[in-house]
Amino acid sequence: MTYQRIERPRSDIEAQEAIAHRIAARWAAEGKRPLALVDTYGCQQNESDSERIRGYLAEMGCGFTDDEFAADIIVVNTCAVREHAEMRVLGNVGALNHTKKAKPDQLIALCGCMVQQPHMAEKVKRSYPIVNLVFGPHELWRFPELLERVLTRKKRVFAVDDSAGTVTEGEPRRRDGGVKAWLSIMYGCNNFCTYCVVPYVRGRERSRRPEEILAEARELVAAGYKDITLLGQNVNSYGKDLDCGTDFADLLRLVNEIPGDFIIRFMTSHPKDATEKLFRAMAECEKCAHHLHLPVQAGSDRVLKAMNRGYTAADYLDKVALARRYMPDLTLTTDIIVGFPGETNEEFGETLKLVETVRYDSMFTFI
Repeated sequence: MTYQRIERPRSDIEAQEAIAHRIAARWAAEGKRPLALVDTYGCQQNESDSERIRGYLAEMGCGFTDDEFAADIIVVNTCAVREHAEMRVLGNVGALNHTKKAKPDQLIALCGCMVQQPHMAEKVKRSYPIVNLVFGPHELWRFPELLERVLTRKKRVFAVDDSAGTVTEGEPRRRDGGVKAWLSIMYGCNNFCTYCVVPYVRGRERSRRPEEILAEARELVAAGYKDITLLGQNVNSYGKDLDCGTDFADLLRLVNEIPGDFIIRFMTSHPKDATEKLFRAMAECEKCAHHLHLPVQAGSDRVLKAMNRGYTAADYLDKVALARRYMPDLTLTTDIIVGFPGETNEEFGETLKLVETVRYDSMFTFI
C-alpha cells in the first residue's frame, strides 16, 4: 500500500462533535441519560484511544459505569498483538449475551486492532449478532457518526476498511484524572517485524505536528498531571513523515522546556532507531525519566534477522553501553519472545547470554 499522509481538517472533528450533541439532545428529549462502559485491552495506545472514545460519549451526554448490566452502551476496545488477547475478548463479548438479554436495547460496539483484521470482523459479523457496531482504529475519529447510524437505521454497522491511516486533532478526551497521562505523538508503524500485526491494523507511521503535541502537553501540565508518557509504536521514528525538521530528540527537549513540575516518559523505542542524540537529550533534559524500554526480542542474530528487526545482538549491546554512558543510573526494560518459530535451544541460549550481560531491571517475556 502506498502511503500518503492525510491530515483531517478540524472541521471534520467539529462535525463529529455536532453529531454527538445531536445524539445528546435526542436522548434528553426522550428523558434518558445513558450509562456507558468502555472496556480496554492491550497497549497504552489503546488506553489513549479509549480516552477519546469516552470524550465523545461524554459529549453525547452519557454517564459512566463499570457495571455491564447497568450500561446502556458498551464499547470494547480490542487488541490483536497476541492470540490470547483475542480469545479473551471474544469470550467476554460472548458473555454479554446475558446483559443484552436483560437489556435488549443495550448497544454493544467493538473497536480497535482486533476487528481491523478482515477475518475477525467477519467472525464477529457471523457469530456475534449481539454486536451493533464494529470499527477499526482508523475510524475512531468518526465514532459519533457511526453510532448515530446505528441509532437511526436500527441496523448493524461495520466500518473496517483497509487504510494507511490519517492524522486528526481536536477530539474530546475524558481522562481518568490523577497524576499520569498518555500523550500520543504518532500513530502506526513502518517496521513490519514478522511476528507483528501493528502495521496492518494501525497503518503507516503518522507523526502529529510538534505544535499540536506541545499544546496538549501544556494543557496536561496546567491540569495538574505530573507524569506524562509520550506514546508511539516507535517513538524514535517521530517526525520522519513531517517537513518541520523536528525529530524525537528535538521533541523531547521542546516538551522539557514547558514550565512546570512534571516527569516525561516515552515508549516504545526501537533499537535500530535509538541514537546517541536521543540518549544525550534524555541525559540533559532534567524532566526526562532515565528509563528506556528497549525491546530486544532475541539474542540470536539469525532469529533477529528472521524477525526483521534490523539490528544484531552486538548492535543492541553497543546501544545499551552508549545509553548507560550518558545515564549511569539508567533503568532498562525490554521485551523478549521465547520460542520464535525455528529458534533452537542454542539460539535461545544466546538470548540468555545477552540477558545476563545487560542485566535488565524488568522484562516482559512472551511464549
